[in-house]
Amino acid sequence: MLDDLQFEKLDTVEAVIRERCAEITHITVHEVHDRNGYPQLGRVCFGAVDLGAFVEHEDDNYGDGDESDDDDDAPDLGDLGKMDQGVTFAALAEAAMRWIRHMASQNMVGEREGKFKVNLWKGKGDKVIYSSRFLCTNLDWEEPPAALTVPAAMPTTFPDNLPEARTWRALGEGYTHLISLLQGSYAHLATLQNAHISNQGGQLTRAQKSTENVVGQLTSLKIGAFEVESTQRGDSGEGKVREELGKQFIAELGGLGRVLATAKFGMAPEMVELAEIVNASPELLEAMKNPEVRKILRDEKTRKELAELLLMAAKAGSAPANTPPTGQSAAA
Repeated sequence: MLDDLQFEKLDTVEAVIRERCAEITHITVHEVHDRNGYPQLGRVCFGAVDLGAFVEHEDDNYGDGDESDDDDDAPDLGDLGKMDQGVTFAALAEAAMRWIRHMASQNMVGEREGKFKVNLWKGKGDKVIYSSRFLCTNLDWEEPPAALTVPAAMPTTFPDNLPEARTWRALGEGYTHLISLLQGSYAHLATLQNAHISNQGGQLTRAQKSTENVVGQLTSLKIGAFEVESTQRGDSGEGKVREELGKQFIAELGGLGRVLATAKFGMAPEMVELAEIVNASPELLEAMKNPEVRKILRDEKTRKELAELLLMAAKAGSAPANTPPTGQSAAA
């Protein structure tokens, strides 16, 4: 780093950094070549990790150990008083200015003047909140000694038609071409890097919004499930009333309910009538609601035995009540 450098128009940059220190996340320094040439010289995060080497730590001597008076007399710095890993934003602002001067001084070797540009970024480093140019002058720069001119009458030592002269000229042109290619490649790589960083910042922002949307939807679903569960627990009496009203409605439907069940759900009329019989008997309905009874009915053997028992009961009920036995009729 050169010692005798003069910077111009950096006071405004420092004032903006101090004013908007809470928003800044990244700082970049660019060298200004022409209207469209801004190769990036460096990029740093506005934090104690990246700017730690440029932070000047002062020894805190509290004398007798009484810190209360010092805290009461300390001015309110606002955002500059915030801390980042033990370093205040005021100290980070000063460290950022040292870093900017350091990046500019590295490109002033052998140069008299230089033009640079500072960009202040926020968020994920995808939005510029401030941009400014500044000048740097090397006060130690001296004019190179003038080249000795050869008198016109003096013959040249190496004419242009000699092989050595053509070789050196070709090497010089090749070196110039190589330097131009390197500069163009560096500018192209810097442009690609900035585009990649901007693209990643946009992708991260969209991913964060999607995650927040999913979390909001899940939270709404959980709240809705909790409300439904609470309503079901608190309104058990209302559920019983609805059940009784449903039974009464089914009973009043009568033949219309059978027709609708047969046409809509494909149920046989006998099944609809069986449902009405079960619904009309509180004892039978209560027995059907018992889990143990339904468990027994799921057994195929039990269902067969129950069917045979019902058929036997039906045959016994259809036989004439006053029919005498065969032996008694013969005796008569």
